[in-house]
Amino acid sequence: MKICNFLIALLFTLFATAQNELDFDMDVSTGTVGGYINITYTITNISTDPISNLVIDHPDAVINSFTPTPSTLTPGASLTATGKIAIGGEGASLGVIFGSTQASINGLLNGNSITELSDGQGPNGFRVEDGPSFYQAFEPHRYGVIYIDVDLNGRYDFGIDNTIVGAVINIGDQNGNTFSVSTNETGWWNADIPPNFINTAGDFIGIVDQNSFPVAMTNYPLVAGTSPFPLAFPLAASIQYEHGYADGNTNFGLMRATAFLDENNNGSRDVTEIDVPYTNFEFIANNDPTTSIILNNGTGLPVVKSDIDPGTQLNDINATLGRFNNFYNIATSSFDDIMTTNGVTTELEFAVIENSTSNRDTAVYLASNTPPNPGFDSVASIVIDNTLNGVATGTLQFTNDSRATILSVIDRNSTDLLTNGTATTIAGGFTIPYNINNFGQQRFRVNMSTPINGVQIGDTFTHIASINPSSTDNDVSNNTATLNVDVVASYDPNDVTEIRGETIPINTFSNTDYLEYTIRFQNLGTASAQFVRVLSTLDPQLDPATFEMITASHNFTYTKNANDLDWFFDHIQLAPEVNDPEASNGFIRYRIKPLPGFAVGDLIAASASIFFDYNPPVITETWFTTFDVPASLDDIKTGAIYPIPLKGNTLFFENIATGKAQLYALDGKEVWHGDISNSQLILNAIDSGFYILKVYSEGKVASIKLLKE
Repeated sequence: MKICNFLIALLFTLFATAQNELDFDMDVSTGTVGGYINITYTITNISTDPISNLVIDHPDAVINSFTPTPSTLTPGASLTATGKIAIGGEGASLGVIFGSTQASINGLLNGNSITELSDGQGPNGFRVEDGPSFYQAFEPHRYGVIYIDVDLNGRYDFGIDNTIVGAVINIGDQNGNTFSVSTNETGWWNADIPPNFINTAGDFIGIVDQNSFPVAMTNYPLVAGTSPFPLAFPLAASIQYEHGYADGNTNFGLMRATAFLDENNNGSRDVTEIDVPYTNFEFIANNDPTTSIILNNGTGLPVVKSDIDPGTQLNDINATLGRFNNFYNIATSSFDDIMTTNGVTTELEFAVIENSTSNRDTAVYLASNTPPNPGFDSVASIVIDNTLNGVATGTLQFTNDSRATILSVIDRNSTDLLTNGTATTIAGGFTIPYNINNFGQQRFRVNMSTPINGVQIGDTFTHIASINPSSTDNDVSNNTATLNVDVVASYDPNDVTEIRGETIPINTFSNTDYLEYTIRFQNLGTASAQFVRVLSTLDPQLDPATFEMITASHNFTYTKNANDLDWFFDHIQLAPEVNDPEASNGFIRYRIKPLPGFAVGDLIAASASIFFDYNPPVITETWFTTFDVPASLDDIKTGAIYPIPLKGNTLFFENIATGKAQLYALDGKEVWHGDISNSQLILNAIDSGFYILKVYSEGKVASIKLLKE
């Protein structure tokens, strides 16, 4: 009988403890990186007795354990409490962070401890019994992280670097409007314009306030990022900023080089004086030329170089203005024997003086982002470049190939200028007014459809962009740009091309002419690229001293070391193609001269290795430029050679009886050579793939791309 009574009591106890004495619902809001997810806790006593000593435990929340008010609930009574979850930026490059969270509540019921898990809010909005609440945190337009760069690699590494909580960023604009933001409990921040600033003109400048750091960190040197730094709010894209600081015990110094337009010729930078872009800064250690490294400030960003032997190493810093030599002089072109101080950034400001205030120039450039493909859309990029200081005004006119139909014209704010009336439709294209400040650029993407019928692979579409400046313009030779782009069936969006095509008649090219290359890249991954690095080695037949940057799709810096080029697009936030096909593209445009003595038959190769974040490189197909004589363009054509693709080992020619041929792999190495006889070319057995075939006949030469199946 005693055993029976014990079992009954035990079963009653188990039944009683299995009941839900509390109903605990947890609802969450959406949020943004650098901000918070708001939480609402709703607790109801559904037992027949009072429940006291209530404590909510929520490990993910900013306050992860607290006593709600009231802390005792009578039967049937409810209470509501609130909390928040700080959101960091790890994973924000997807555009949205998906997360889940769960809490519990503890209390005393009749002297016994009870615990209840929260009932969550499912992805579909329905209540999840004893389950997590799902939330979304979105990537804001402007956000960033402030951290201690533990491994001193100049980038934020989650799990390695330590973030700084409560760091303040003071933000202001040219009209004196100011506001502040601070890092949340994850060390991340975001900055959206306050509602009362919506009509404010101009971009904002942010300054990290180190006085807001913990006392031990207020003198830590900035080693990654810049402060002050621009926050260009009109852009629609999201931009992530990183500000890394070095531990005060780290033994190194920094040199930060900038070039500024010294308008009053006083040798020092005044508040209103602007940065000069495209400046080369050469750093040499201990007077040893072999240590030379050249950093280019690209669109005007400061260049930072570390010194791992502060107080001892002698540093020479030289500045040159490759792009602006005809218009400006550097008042002090070098700093000699500079010694840095441990933990301190040495500022090196190079004053640039304008030769004449009448020197003004505006240029226009065209590049193909996506080539025409029957039945699909193509994209061309237009860049209007105010190459000097001052304000450039005028009108852009774009004339598209008659076989393409313009769908939209998109500006940097992702606004369709045809829809809002900024662009005016005209016969065969459109016009747009432009107004561009010092050294600035205005960019547009033109989306066009390609018809299915009446277009063949290999057809060439020709688009023309021209500007009619209303401001002073001293060089009219760069006021028109022509883009010839071939129709394709499928294509690799990461490539290198030269604006004239694969063959250049030698009588149309002189020693004063440049080859103009475009490197295109597209993020084909599933997440936004935080940074993009592009490496390229110049062909030995090119003169590296004549290298000039023309433009690029995003802000950049680059390093040139002899024939090696290294472009770096930091914080590019390049969208993946699956999310935004248009915004997933970028490009680099530069020009360079061949070395003197180029001749008919010379073959110049160009290729690039493109890195998206820390992924393996995408290596482009090699582009070959061949110098030819005019007659060969009519006599040797792909259509006169068959079969293409090559299925066996024999090629047949319609217009050539005898001659010679060379076959090159895409890396430029010759893999075969032989004779053309009786209008036939019999090759040795070669592997499947693409090759470049050079054909010589009667003093003429041509190169074609050959596919061997």
